[in-house]
Parts: sequence; C-alpha cells; structure tokens
Amino acid sequence: MHTPDSPTPGATATDRTDERWFELLNDLKLSLPRLREMFVARVQETPEYSQHAVSAEELQQAASVALSLILDAMSGEQYYPRMRVYGTELGTLRARQGLSSEALMSAVRLDFPVIWAGLLEASRPEDAELLTCRAEEVWRVVDDFAQATRDSYIDTRIRMAQEESGVRQEFIAALFGAQGRLAEVRERFANAFETDSEAPYVIAAATGSAAVQLRQLASFPTRDKRVFLHEAENCTYLFWPETATHGAGNNFRWAPLNKVSCGLARSEHGLSGLAAAARVAAALSELADPAESGPKTVDRDWPRMARSRLDELGIELRAELEAQMAQCRPEEADRMRETVLCFIANGSVSDTAAELYCHRNTILNRLRRFREVTGLDLTIPHQAARIVIAWS
Repeated sequence: MHTPDSPTPGATATDRTDERWFELLNDLKLSLPRLREMFVARVQETPEYSQHAVSAEELQQAASVALSLILDAMSGEQYYPRMRVYGTELGTLRARQGLSSEALMSAVRLDFPVIWAGLLEASRPEDAELLTCRAEEVWRVVDDFAQATRDSYIDTRIRMAQEESGVRQEFIAALFGAQGRLAEVRERFANAFETDSEAPYVIAAATGSAAVQLRQLASFPTRDKRVFLHEAENCTYLFWPETATHGAGNNFRWAPLNKVSCGLARSEHGLSGLAAAARVAAALSELADPAESGPKTVDRDWPRMARSRLDELGIELRAELEAQMAQCRPEEADRMRETVLCFIANGSVSDTAAELYCHRNTILNRLRRFREVTGLDLTIPHQAARIVIAWS
C-alpha cells in the first residue's frame, strides 16, 4: 500500500494527480456522516423543509444516498447511471410529496457547497492546483444529478396534473349529467374540491372566440376565486361559488368577464341548480354579439331572449309591430318609436317630455297616436311587455 509521500513507482504526474484525487474522495466517503449532517442542517433552513414537508429521517437517508452516489460519479463516469437513476427516483418522490420545484432544486444544489467544503477540509496546501482543476468537474457531476432530479420532477408534475384534470373533469361532468340530480354526487364534488354545495353559483357560457377567453380565465384563477371549467358539445362553461365580495342577486359580476361576450346566469340553489343555470347561460350566450363587450344576463337581456324564442316559434312580434307602424309617415313613425321607448324606460310622461325636450301634451298625443296605430296601450302591463320584447 502506498501513501501520498511514497508515490507508486513508475507513475506519471497525471497518475499521481489522479491518485491524490481518489484519496480525497475516499476521505470524503469516510466523513460521509458529517457531510450528511452539514447538508441536512442547511436544507432545513429552507421554509418548506422546516415545515416538515419531508421528515428529518427521510431527509437524512436521501442525503446519505445522494452524496454517496455523487462521490462515486466523481470517481468515474461508469457510476453515472446509478446516480441518475436515484436522481430520477428522488424527483418523482418529491413531486408526489408536493414539494415546490424551487425548494427541491435549492436543496439539490446544496450538494456542491457541502462536497466542496469537505474537499477543502480534507486537502493540503499543495492540493490547491488539483482542486482548481477539478472544480468544474465537481460542479458538472452535481449539475447532472440536479438535471436528472429536475427532469423527473417536471415529468411527474405533468402526469399528476393530467391525472388531476381527468378526475376533476369526471366530477364536473357528473354534475351536469343525470347523476347531478343525486345529492351524494353533489356532496362528493363539494368535498373533493373543498367548496360548498349549497352556496349560490355563477356560471358563464360561451362559444367561439369568447369560449377561448373563458378557458384562459380557468387557467389563471385568482387567489380569492376558484373556478371550474366544463366543455359540452359546442359550448364552454365556467362556474364558481359566489361570495359576498363579488356581489349577489342580479348584480353579480366578475371583473375579468367584463369584456367577454358570454351568457351569465346564477344558481340560487347551489350545485343542485347548476345544470338549469347552465341552460339559461347557454341560451343567453346565443344573444351575444362580438361587437358588444360584456356578458348577457336575464335581468338585463330577458326581452331579447324572449323575442329569440318567440321568433323560433314563428311569432314575430317585431315584424308585426313594424308592419303596423308602416302606415305612418317615416318621420312620424320615428318620433313615436323614440317616445314609446323613452316612456317604457322611465314610466313617466313628465320625465319623457323632459328627456325629449317636448311639451307633456306632445308626449300624450304621440302615445295616443301609437295606441290608435297598433292597438297597444302602454299603461296596460302585458301590452307594454309586447313592445319591450318586440323592440328589445
């Protein structure tokens, strides 16, 4: 057996340098418990590790294996496969444990300063040149281990996201199907996603380019709103539990939807009424005009919705009203239409006169003339409703 003071006979300077390097690595392996404790102490300074995301025992075991395999790989590339395999296993494990990628990579890269500190402690002054030459190699080995760990972590997180998305969509699809009528299905959804099955829900529906906007909103939920996405036939739905901070009743709004041309409805009965609210939202979305920004709601757009359904049945109130107005001169018809719409909006002859800069009697005369032409009296609610729907 030879020592650093008695080099191998016939060895070249390179051989002697390699021998000294292997001696240093052997010294590090002998001091592995101390290196492990140094590594664990530094890792536990990271908040996620200190909050017991990984137990101390597991962390010590992982540190021992990783440091040992990295030291082996620093001895020769024939040891690389074992090191990479363990890096892959470690990345998968930490992804499943829910550790963040930042915390994981911060910990893995601590292998370099720990090993380097061990080398400095084990070396002699005359080893300075050797360490300088080997520094890049040490970093390369640690970086290769980190790369294997990171790649595995990312692949696992992608698979987990795909698995979660699949399960999530199964739960959501059940809500909108026949199973959604079962209380246990709704409770299962609420428990799985930590939401309230009885809370009011808001649902948006859209097609075409507006549907793309809904999908984008689903990809970037806000901290105070958890949203769920559902695709059915040619319609995209986005729904969420309503909270006090987002309004209530007919005034519910979500700022990101302000420029999305979609239908918006509300389920007062929680998840049990979600499918019905979805049908209302889908019907409202059919009224959406790309030139108009913002969602359509029952409160504001029920006349257009009613006219659309009546038109489908062949009851064309607008065409009938326009045909009756055609017996008047165009100027007279325009003035009557303007007066009628203004009166319907405010319900007051005086307010209508003020808004149109007319005398009160002028307004009364126009309304009377409108009644003569169409047979519709604006003071009778159900007749006024015909006009609201026809001219919506």
